Amino acid sequence: MRVARRVLAIAAFVACLVLGWLFAARHAQPVHVDYFVGATGEVSLWVALLAASLFGGSIVGGLCLVQLGRLGMLVRRYRKAVRRLEAEVHELRNLPLARDDAALPGEPADAPLGPSLSRGG
Repeated sequence: MRVARRVLAIAAFVACLVLGWLFAARHAQPVHVDYFVGATGEVSLWVALLAASLFGGSIVGGLCLVQLGRLGMLVRRYRKAVRRLEAEVHELRNLPLARDDAALPGEPADAPLGPSLSRGG
């Protein structure tokens, strides 16, 4: 299975190289590119398209990194909250069940709890 996956990956890579080479050969005409802060001289069309694609990809990649950073901080905050709540649950589980001074007014402090834990009846 690994060998087949590697062969497919190599074949896809070679296909991309061949298609890129064919694209560059067919789109070699020179163009003049104007952008916000200046202009270029004569460059091949495929070079201009490749540069525009790389520039756009870097912008999208940067925005994805910012979003991943925000989500990472949110995950960290939630993990801290979960740890805090788990510690609280652990403390509550370890509380003693004795009723020394927790008796209601009108009940003796050493009254048994009875079959249900509710004090209403």
